[in-house]
Amino acid sequence: MTSASAPLRCLLVDDEPLAHTVMRTYLDRLPGLVTWAGSCYGAVEALTFLRSTPVDVLFLDVDMPELTGLELLRALPQPPAVVLCTAHAAHAIDAYDLGVVDYLLKPIRFERFIKTVNRLHAGSSTPAPALPPPPAAPAAAPATDSLFLKTDAGTERVRFADLLVVEGYGNFVKCHLATGRVLLTAETMKHMESQLPAAQFMRTHKSYLVNLAGVERLSGNVLRVGAREVPVGSTYRQEVLRQLHLR
Repeated sequence: MTSASAPLRCLLVDDEPLAHTVMRTYLDRLPGLVTWAGSCYGAVEALTFLRSTPVDVLFLDVDMPELTGLELLRALPQPPAVVLCTAHAAHAIDAYDLGVVDYLLKPIRFERFIKTVNRLHAGSSTPAPALPPPPAAPAAAPATDSLFLKTDAGTERVRFADLLVVEGYGNFVKCHLATGRVLLTAETMKHMESQLPAAQFMRTHKSYLVNLAGVERLSGNVLRVGAREVPVGSTYRQEVLRQLHLR
C-alpha cells in the first residue's frame, strides 16, 4: 500500500454499470485520499488487470457471472486491501474469514463510504490526513430556462422544458427527460427542488418532482407524466390537486 500522504489507488470490480457511476462519484469527492485506478466489469477481467497493474484497494462486488467476487479473492495470491460491495448481508461471514477490510451493503451511502476510507488509511503505517466534510453541491450557472447537471460523462445543460421527472435515488437523483434519456447526478432532492422554478415544478412525493407541463392525467394516487407513472404521496396530494386546479 502507498504511504498515507499519497492517495490510495482503487480498482472497481462490479458487473453493474450504475455501481461504477456511484463509486467513481464517491472517489472523486475525496481527492488526495483515494483515486480511481481502473474499472472491471467481471472477475476474470480483474484477474488480467491485476497481473499488470498494482492497486492499493479492490472494491469488489460478490455476485458476478463466471467467477464470483469471493472466488476471485481466493484466487489472488497476494490481494490488495479488499472492500466487498454487495446487496446481500449473507456474505459477511465469508468476507471476514477472507480478511477483507470492510463490507459495504448496497445502496452504499456516501457517509458510510467515508468511514471505509478512514478504515483503509488507518491500516497504513503512518497517520492518514483528516477527511474533509462532503463538499457542498455545486451551484448551477445562472440561467432563466435551464440548469447544469453534473454526470459521469461531464456537465450537461438541461432545459426545464425537457425535464419531466426528477426521481430520488439514494445519494443521487435520476432526471427523466422528454427524449427518454435518464441522467444520473450526485445531487439531493432538496437541492434539485431549489434549482427548479416553483411555478413549473411540483413535489408529488418525497422522492419525486414533476414538470407541471408534462402531466397528462391523475388516476387515484398516480400521475401520468410523459411515459412515466409517478406516485402522489398523501402528504402532497392536496397541493398537487391545487396545482392542477382540481380543487
